[in-house]
Amino acid sequence: MPSVSSLYKSIQTRLGAWYDVYQRPLPWRQEVSAYHVLLSEVILQQTRVDQGTAYYHRFTEAFPRVEDLANASEDEVLLLWQGLGYYSRGRNLRRAAQIIVSEFGGELPRTPEGLSRLPGVGPYTRGAILSFAYDLPYPTVDGNVYRVLSRLFALTEPIDTTSGQKKYWELAEALLDRKHPSRHNQALIELGALVCLPRRPRCAECPVVEYCEAHRRGLEERLPIKQGKIKVLPRYMYYFLVRIEDGEGRKCLIRRREGRDIWHGLYEYPLIESGETPLSIEALTESEDFAQLTASLRSPRFHPIPLATHAHRLSHRQIYASLFLLECEGLIGSPVYQVVPEEEQSAYAFPVLIQRLLEKIR
Repeated sequence: MPSVSSLYKSIQTRLGAWYDVYQRPLPWRQEVSAYHVLLSEVILQQTRVDQGTAYYHRFTEAFPRVEDLANASEDEVLLLWQGLGYYSRGRNLRRAAQIIVSEFGGELPRTPEGLSRLPGVGPYTRGAILSFAYDLPYPTVDGNVYRVLSRLFALTEPIDTTSGQKKYWELAEALLDRKHPSRHNQALIELGALVCLPRRPRCAECPVVEYCEAHRRGLEERLPIKQGKIKVLPRYMYYFLVRIEDGEGRKCLIRRREGRDIWHGLYEYPLIESGETPLSIEALTESEDFAQLTASLRSPRFHPIPLATHAHRLSHRQIYASLFLLECEGLIGSPVYQVVPEEEQSAYAFPVLIQRLLEKIR
């Protein structure tokens, strides 16, 4: 039976040789820089590679240098980010660029301590920047790597617990090819993305299948293990397309979401929420929020049949949204909304939910 060190060496060699042949020609691998790695890794959090690639091109064209991103407004960044979800990532990316420019002279730090000062840069992204961009010996553990390691060594510790994550990171550190850390880390990720799939893994194509303990035991599709599932709760949202017809063209009301709720910093139409309980049309129009909205409009005309409805799933919420038309001839007083021409709405970053509602109208 081989020693642990020789086993690890064999795995490193097989993985590296496989990666040299089968790696995907992803754009951030073609022109490697720490800034490009930062962009790609933040974009790819919670995002598929095929979708993230389009956004990566969008960002590198708009902000070819980290200084360009640092000088951008939040609205500019969120407009480009529109559709990716988890918008705090976009805001953190911009703030990180500002810190890189102001505190590090435009160069990403080469130490975990320096990278830890950047908002939105956690352990995985730190390891990715240090190894992918600088070829420094630091491990990276993402969802793909959790899956590969759990199967390769038949680990049953849940990957969503502190103790489980600690064990996986320690194993990734021990397995790391310190002579070729960039290639090794990306090979593990690529193996999980192309071969060691969540369902129906392609074991016949795996370069390290002969070392895989889960394959030997027939446990491939049972691993990795998660401790528990997130409880998904309903949330009902009623939007109003307030259309102003004042002789100067169609206008509508929008506002920027504030606070710490979902979609912070994005724009939306006037909104009434009812929490986890749906509202009838009668209850909606008799609510205090509806009275306050219509009181700010001149000659309001409410259309009780929704223009569109859409169900939108978030990680912890199932949102049921409706969009109603509310026409008026002008405003009374100074509401907390911006008045914008309807044809100029595309200049504002809306949540995907509202985009889907509008698509259904069109």
